[in-house]
Amino acid sequence: MVSRCLDACEYSNAVVIILVASDADEPVWIGGANDDETTADIVTWFSDDTNPVRRPALVDIRQFSPTRLNRHELEEEVEWGR
Repeated sequence: MVSRCLDACEYSNAVVIILVASDADEPVWIGGANDDETTADIVTWFSDDTNPVRRPALVDIRQFSPTRLNRHELEEEVEWGR
C-alpha cells in the first residue's frame, strides 16, 4: 500500500513495513530511504519470507521510533486502505 503523508518529514522518504505474517507486533519505521542501497536492503528484506525478523544493516541503522502523530497518521492510512 502506498500512503499519503505520515507526517514524518524529518526522516525524508519514510517507509513503514507492516509484517503481517510474523511475530512482530509493531510496524517498522525506516527513515532516509532515498538511496539505492537502503532501497535494495528494504526490498531484499521485505521479499525474504524465510526470516522476516532478521533485518539488513541499513534497515536497522535507519529505523526510527515514530511520534504519536506518526502512528495516528499510519492508523488512518491503514483504515482508509481497507
